[in-house]
Amino acid sequence: MMEEEELEFVEELEAVLQLTPDVQLAIEQVFPSQDPLDRADFNAVEYINTLFPTEQSLANIDEVVNKIRLKIRRLDDNIRTVVRGQTNVGQDGRQQEACTTHPATGRDRQPRAAMSCHSASLRPEAAPRSTARPGPG
Repeated sequence: MMEEEELEFVEELEAVLQLTPDVQLAIEQVFPSQDPLDRADFNAVEYINTLFPTEQSLANIDEVVNKIRLKIRRLDDNIRTVVRGQTNVGQDGRQQEACTTHPATGRDRQPRAAMSCHSASLRPEAAPRSTARPGPG
């Protein structure tokens, strides 16, 4: 019974995760990759068979697992960096909106907030934050 529910869940999840060919093509154009894990038609069994074509090749399984773990850590770090960057952009935008909506000369502004808007207006433009995908790693 539990296996049937799990199988149904997996099938539903796979149906939701299927991207239209147009979307898949757009992703491939924006983020070109030679990594087989990024392919829409990724097949786990084929991938494992390419990593370990013979029984003797299983001797280096620890090395392969460590490389994959390192790759996962790098991807996690890159995701965190992008999320933090987007969060900072959102905070900067909210502060800028507050400064333009309630100018520092307005009576409803707290002195500290007015100083913040004033000091923000004196700062040079920050370099654009990059959300570009890092190269293969």
